[in-house]
Amino acid sequence: MLLSACMACYATVASGQEASISPDYETRAQEAIEALGLTGLAVTVVNGDEVLYQETYGVRDITTGEAIDQETLFPFGSIGKAFTTTAFAMLVDEGTVGWDDPVKDFIPDFEMSDPYITREFTIRDLVTHRSGLPLGAGDLLFVPDGDPDIDSILAVLRTIPPSTSFRADYAYDNLLYILAGEVLSRIEGKPWDQVIRERIFSQVGMDDCEALPSKGAAAENSITQHMRTPGEPTPKPVDPRYVLSDLSAPAGGLSCSITDLAKWAQFWLNEATTADGEKLLSDEQLQEVWSGVTITNVNPIYAEQGGSNFSQYALGWSLTDIHGEKMISHGGGVLGSVAHFALVPEEDIAVFVMANDYVPGISSLALQILSDTIAPEDDARWIEAIGAFYDNYIQTSVSDNAKDVENEDTFEPVRELTAYTGTYEDPWYGTSTVSMKDGALYLDMGRSEVLDTALIPVAADKFVARWPDSTLNADAYVMFEVEGDAVTGMTMEAVSSTTDFSFDFHDLDFTRTE
Repeated sequence: MLLSACMACYATVASGQEASISPDYETRAQEAIEALGLTGLAVTVVNGDEVLYQETYGVRDITTGEAIDQETLFPFGSIGKAFTTTAFAMLVDEGTVGWDDPVKDFIPDFEMSDPYITREFTIRDLVTHRSGLPLGAGDLLFVPDGDPDIDSILAVLRTIPPSTSFRADYAYDNLLYILAGEVLSRIEGKPWDQVIRERIFSQVGMDDCEALPSKGAAAENSITQHMRTPGEPTPKPVDPRYVLSDLSAPAGGLSCSITDLAKWAQFWLNEATTADGEKLLSDEQLQEVWSGVTITNVNPIYAEQGGSNFSQYALGWSLTDIHGEKMISHGGGVLGSVAHFALVPEEDIAVFVMANDYVPGISSLALQILSDTIAPEDDARWIEAIGAFYDNYIQTSVSDNAKDVENEDTFEPVRELTAYTGTYEDPWYGTSTVSMKDGALYLDMGRSEVLDTALIPVAADKFVARWPDSTLNADAYVMFEVEGDAVTGMTMEAVSSTTDFSFDFHDLDFTRTE
């Protein structure tokens, strides 16, 4: 790893306090790099108008060794949801739209599985993860690859059965944020990315940012995303096809440099005011986007290390308390890159961290820096605690993926393999095919170029799909449905409990059509 010196050794920790020695950011960054095995890292720590610390470590691409610098673009995933809600808040201030306006007013074809929900579903519901749909419903449309259209998104909402009552529980989603971006685009009469560039990037001075995944990935000074097979220490660059589709951008497809994200942090610490003194949101809308809507479970590690007592989701932001102070934050991840952004407004402090590896736990560095800054006497050990979680995650992934290996070598199918071949249709995903190839069953997931592989029998009418890219950690069971002697359909589920929720195989219900 490439090491570099601290930009600021002394700083004001919070407004009104005397200058004091800052936490040892350099040491904390190195601890996170070691604990998580990071290829590259970017960190900024902001106190009001001042950048206390900003540094980059490691390389953009493990194969080229090119160093990351402070203008290198990183995709930062779902942290970008706040850009969508910020643009909406501006429109609310202007009287163009209201948070509680029905979605159907803007997208006439919008339809949920129940007429009441369809009628009552609002802009606020699009951005607060309380729709009643299952966790990550429909994400297979664009994960790990795929390029859906709005009609495909609408089909998911009509056809996937709810898992809870409307507005009753929290279940994270991405498709509804994509739809929120479509609403924003229709109101403004221009593409979503243009809205974000004009209303936010240009106003805040985020000159290097890209709003679309394709443009971020194509930028000359952009990181390469990396992933590793569970249990293997060496990461490798991801398949370029894993770059998110541009349609998914409102849910988390932006890319920025750490320098521009420091400006984003300052914007929020200064109550939605730019460096030029322009206030982009009223106090009312600032309060609105940071007010909890959906109750979420308190993370046990947050309770242990930060004394957290509550957890809620607001309008594109997560809320909790840390060391007795309200914290506003969000995590983000795309295949091959992760990020975390956290602010403690009362202490006037914010931290943004990004890494070009797909590892859970990058939040540990941001939280450690916050704890070191606002409550050093509590001796929080975020990197240690979340690092232990990450180690357990890897061990679980390895054991889950190995549990059927013996059966793969010994189990004999209960019927001729040709009995399973045919075309299968799912109401929202579309067509997949099962055929014979080189003497084995072969599954082709129609929407994906990378989810195609041989099916290995492991139990009666049950097979396992080991995808060619093991770094996805997304192998899946395929269970064929049989009536009499005829195979009539198939369902799927992830092999490992650690598979990313966006591989929502369990939401598929294929019917054999020929």
